[in-house]
Amino acid sequence: MENKAMIQQVQKRMIISINNPAKKLGIKEGDYVKIEIDEEKKELRISPVDWHDKDQDYFWTEAWQQKVKQSLKDLEEGRVKSHGSMDDLIKELEDAENTKNG
Repeated sequence: MENKAMIQQVQKRMIISINNPAKKLGIKEGDYVKIEIDEEKKELRISPVDWHDKDQDYFWTEAWQQKVKQSLKDLEEGRVKSHGSMDDLIKELEDAENTKNG
């Protein structure tokens, strides 16, 4: 991949427009970027990043978000149970499995 340098003028309040390079990298308004500073070389690097860990990508899928919305709706409407202990929960699950299998 070719590395292209660009020159930008620093504006008031230390603002720099990254419009053109951002478009090339697919960075949009609201996205997150990582800013790295190399004080020794006097360099600044800006890289696009996700705002969550990569191992949490599943959580942000449409299917998973629908499950979260349904869970919140169930919670709001009182379709929840609580158990006094883990043993109580396990017993209920075992009883349900036994009833299902007949």
